[in-house]
Amino acid sequence: MKIKSEPTLLHGERPIENAPSIELGNGGLCIPQHYLLYQHTRLSVEKIVLDIDYNDRYLIFVCEDKGGIYIQIGIVGYDNYISLKSQKDLKVVYGRKWRVESQLPTSEIIQTVFLALKKAREHEARELFRFTHDKTFTTPFNNHHDLPLISQNADLVQLSEEKTGFESLKSQLESIHYDSAKLHLKTIKKLANEKWLIDIKIEPDANGQLPEINDMAISFLLDELSTNELYYQLMGEFLSLSDRHVDENFHYKGFARFSRKNSIIALAELSSILRKKSQDEEHHAFAQAYEAANYETDKSRVPKLYYGLLSDKIKLNIARFGQLEGILPD
Repeated sequence: MKIKSEPTLLHGERPIENAPSIELGNGGLCIPQHYLLYQHTRLSVEKIVLDIDYNDRYLIFVCEDKGGIYIQIGIVGYDNYISLKSQKDLKVVYGRKWRVESQLPTSEIIQTVFLALKKAREHEARELFRFTHDKTFTTPFNNHHDLPLISQNADLVQLSEEKTGFESLKSQLESIHYDSAKLHLKTIKKLANEKWLIDIKIEPDANGQLPEINDMAISFLLDELSTNELYYQLMGEFLSLSDRHVDENFHYKGFARFSRKNSIIALAELSSILRKKSQDEEHHAFAQAYEAANYETDKSRVPKLYYGLLSDKIKLNIARFGQLEGILPD
């Protein structure tokens, strides 16, 4: 006779009063996350992060200040604005702070780390896309451009209409390096739908920091044959490769939750089981506790409106939608 294991709760979790257990397809028991209450601390978030693995170059910090708990990513690598040849040692750079509310479900904390890693990597990838211009290099896709200044001088960055061909695109690619890798245009083919199919071979540098471009060839479509369209699409392809690397290599307790090796059909079936309304949910005492818990969670997330032009703008925008359900900001 198989003995069913009792549901396991993590630090910072407790069930809503009279919360039911759900039996899984493998005979195990669990209490779904929507039947739990959360009161996370820095220590409980640290315990979660200890079970996360991605890449040794990406440090996951759990910190706390007057604003509460936050996640921060540190990246060990080279300075992206100095040539590799002139750098002897690696350095650590730090990304933005990702706030973690104490009542956030454990799964959402894990996803916050996942997204923080993706955005830290995106920031890095944008800096590693380099143009050679006027005998020096520049990084036009980086996140450090002075946006207020550019918005006041938008005429300086307007696109002039231009078309090009194979030899011109091939020449333009020679002025680009991505993570010090060289890019070689292999083929261009016009399709029946008027789009262009582009094939590019990536020749990685021995000191490159991004493993996803090793021995890689990429193919993509352009809406029009122009260098500007090529640059934007290339950056999009590199960001997609970066995101996919995190998808496949981010593990929580050894499980790659976001990997495409997981069956979407099986995930849908599991979600259906966990979300299926149980007889216990019809129980008056639990139903009341469940509804009250959901309300308190929703209320804790409602932003506060302060006196001023922004509040007036938000209120006017909300009013355009007529009668709305949920808790409105006040």
